[in-house]
Amino acid sequence: MIDVRRIGLALSLLFWTVPAAAEPSTDAAFVGWARDHAIALPACSSISSGADYSAIANRIGGARLVALGEPVHGAHEPLALRNCLFRYLVETQGFTAIALESGLHESRRLSDYAAGGQGDVRDIARSGFTWGFWRFPENIELLEWIRAYNLDARHVRKIAFYGIDMSGGDADGAWARARVTLDDGIAYLARAAPAKSAPVRRKIAPFLARFSVPGYRALGKGERARLRQGIGDILGFFDLHRAALIGASSREDYDWARQNIVAARQLQALFDVSRDPGADAALMPDDYRADAARDAAMADNARWALGRIGPKGRMLLFAHNGHVMNGRTRGGLWSVYAQPPAAMGLHLRRAFGDDLLILGTSAPAGKSEAGAISGTVDAALASTGLAHFLIDIRSPDPAASAWLSREQSISVNYAAVNLIEPRQAFDALVFVSRLTPSGGTR
Repeated sequence: MIDVRRIGLALSLLFWTVPAAAEPSTDAAFVGWARDHAIALPACSSISSGADYSAIANRIGGARLVALGEPVHGAHEPLALRNCLFRYLVETQGFTAIALESGLHESRRLSDYAAGGQGDVRDIARSGFTWGFWRFPENIELLEWIRAYNLDARHVRKIAFYGIDMSGGDADGAWARARVTLDDGIAYLARAAPAKSAPVRRKIAPFLARFSVPGYRALGKGERARLRQGIGDILGFFDLHRAALIGASSREDYDWARQNIVAARQLQALFDVSRDPGADAALMPDDYRADAARDAAMADNARWALGRIGPKGRMLLFAHNGHVMNGRTRGGLWSVYAQPPAAMGLHLRRAFGDDLLILGTSAPAGKSEAGAISGTVDAALASTGLAHFLIDIRSPDPAASAWLSREQSISVNYAAVNLIEPRQAFDALVFVSRLTPSGGTR
């Protein structure tokens, strides 16, 4: 069973639990409006087949960043939609990057392979995707398609691949591999500036073996302060010697190495608010702070990735609905929180405004329309009787607007729920009437 407290929101969304009964809120006026304004989407089960997603592209307009959510990790339909939509956006809308809810440090291997690097794709995926996402064949398919696209000499504009989640994560919440972020940055400095960087590298060396939740909890207040100062000194060295470091290596290596040190700073912020992973797994009121730290870090990493592709670059970001939404985590399992933590999408909305489009994906709680949890957004959309459609909820009719502006619940991983205000959380919704397991989970 996944420990929802220890690993934050995204993996807490993998925890299957029965929610408290939802208050019926399906409004006939909204259902009628949704039925009348739904735009049918083409079926597309494989990126190789392609599909015309002009209906979505028309809603995107000129936005540089599109955040696409999924209602559950490991379902085929949202992953296939992501792949087919991304191909369409690359080939017709000038998109140049994709970012996934997977570890930033680990994704360098995926990025290099996608750029044309060598190796066995499954071995690379196993080490490059975190949280077990390498098991989903749709992720392998996406990686292979991007690599083939980049190797085609006809495509002058290449496609970048990023993970934007925190690095070194594990299912038990110990973040036992978190030191990979520090190891990467230190190894880079040892290659690019061995003599000059030696003092800052020595400062951080005593903490490497203890850079995990259990190790960090064993540090005294003074040691934690020295670790924080050591990370800051390394970042300062990167910035002060930027030109020389790039000259001794490459802009690519410099950017990734520096961001790994940023990722280490993000992890220390998480460790500061994390409880002992061996403690009671039940969510506690102060555990909101860990979720808040994680989503803030993911937003920072997404901004970094978008910045790397330049002012004319455009990026699709794919993560759970609970991360991409412009809102705070409330309701269901998370009702115990002392405060509702801000989701990644809230940070991104503040940063990009209308240059960000957020697409949520809704699906029934079960494997058919009949499985929808009563009183949810999913149940309302299932009531339209339509199977696979897009609905823009930014400017609905007054009756529909009232429903969309009220607090509603949306299903999370089949049986749990979050509370959202739909028009605030998402700009548009994609509905699929059936979810089936990814090929890797059968």
